[in-house]
Amino acid sequence: MRRYEMETARWIRHATMDDFEAIMSVYAYARKKMAETGNPRQWGDKYPLPERIQADIEGGHTLLLVDDAAAAANPPQDPDYPEPELDEHRGEHERIIGVFALFHDDDPDYRVIDGAWLDDQPYTTIHRVASSGLARHAASDLLNWSMRHFENVRADTGLKNYAMQHILETHGFTRCGNIIMPQNKDIDPVRVAYQHHDSLGSSVGKVGSTVRQLVTV
Repeated sequence: MRRYEMETARWIRHATMDDFEAIMSVYAYARKKMAETGNPRQWGDKYPLPERIQADIEGGHTLLLVDDAAAAANPPQDPDYPEPELDEHRGEHERIIGVFALFHDDDPDYRVIDGAWLDDQPYTTIHRVASSGLARHAASDLLNWSMRHFENVRADTGLKNYAMQHILETHGFTRCGNIIMPQNKDIDPVRVAYQHHDSLGSSVGKVGSTVRQLVTV
């Protein structure tokens, strides 16, 4: 069996309020990168707001992709590691590689769609995916983990977030149409809606490691 050094291994754990400031920094970095790549209005200058992040954490929705490479002289950008799984321990030299929020209830913003969802069965929703920029493949790891553990997954992303649209589609998500998020003058309310349902099959497949850039949902 192949052995993996701790600094190259990744795992997923639930965030706590001790992670709040670090998560705020990840989202600030994500907003900056989106603006630099021609997508300034998906999250604007402030989304997600601190109260939204706090509610996600306190509700047990926020998950972090982490490794233990903060003390490494040359932290790996593209390490060879097994697929990350849920493990609630904290690393001694932990880095946050990515963050997202996971929900299992019906999303009210998904009830009206300009298009059609694949089905009306219960689903899990992925929101607020972001990379810290410290290492590659954060979105791939988070999507692949979600798809391994939940059969029916929905997500949405910005009209100009071509990187995230690409990665969702290369992971086998189907583009279902557009939805409208709650009105906010600082962000574009239109989102592209995606769904992946294992029982319905996929003609694209789970290819997760081809996109090597920041992506945000």
